[in-house]
Amino acid sequence: MDDLFEYSDSLNAPFQAFKGDCKEIKPHWHYFTELIYLVSGSMEAEVDQEKYTLTPGDLIIFHPRQIHSFRAVKSQEGIVYMGIKFDNMILTNTTPGSPKLPRLLENVYKQNQKLNLITADELKYNPVKLFFENCIWEIEHKEFGYDIKTASTISLIITELMRIWRRRGFVFSSKSTFDSFSAKDFSVLEYIDKHSSENISIEKLASKCGMCYSNFAKQFKLQYGRTCKEYIEFVRVCKADTLLLYTDKTLDYISQETGFTDASHFIRTYKKIKGTTPKQRRAKNDY
Repeated sequence: MDDLFEYSDSLNAPFQAFKGDCKEIKPHWHYFTELIYLVSGSMEAEVDQEKYTLTPGDLIIFHPRQIHSFRAVKSQEGIVYMGIKFDNMILTNTTPGSPKLPRLLENVYKQNQKLNLITADELKYNPVKLFFENCIWEIEHKEFGYDIKTASTISLIITELMRIWRRRGFVFSSKSTFDSFSAKDFSVLEYIDKHSSENISIEKLASKCGMCYSNFAKQFKLQYGRTCKEYIEFVRVCKADTLLLYTDKTLDYISQETGFTDASHFIRTYKKIKGTTPKQRRAKNDY
């Protein structure tokens, strides 16, 4: 399986949206979720040895770690499709105590049901195509708040898929679909987002959740796919990215505003997550 791994810059960019016409994508897997919406032509996809045929208006989802491939049907001249790749952590669902979209998606995959393909008929009353187009436009133009709009739009797409799966009879009844880190008056992710510029104590977070540190750390990694420290760094870097793109503030200022100890710490963490330095990121997007 290692030979099939596709390098992922999911931490470099928590989401991507694109339009493609490649006639064949060979078997591979990655750690992020991928959505493909077929615009024209016909294609055959294979997901964990299960085969599907897609026609225009169909959508297929590839869950993390699923080996998948697709190719144009030979009788067709080519295909045109839109794609979205994203880290499940960007999915928004803010109602405290309610089922969380990342956990719901994981629940779908773990149930091992054939829920990869969503047909055009199931989508005919949904604006999913428009959602894909909006994501592509936002990422191409990168206007102020594009990351917020893109993450929200991807969440809308996943919500539409959840409704379709429910209509098929899939039941999201497992307790594991609920966020054990959210309660009526407290949410770990909301707390981190609100206090990311401060010195966040993971021990304090564990206490607020009624857990010891070791259990909190273990459960957080199981639920969100990364350590709490890694998630805090991820949030800080995302906020720093907005300041890099839309202000002329110095790196010292940005590091202080986003919770890093100093500019050196900010640069090291930014490069680790984004794969480039803050200076290179700013220069590349200076328009």
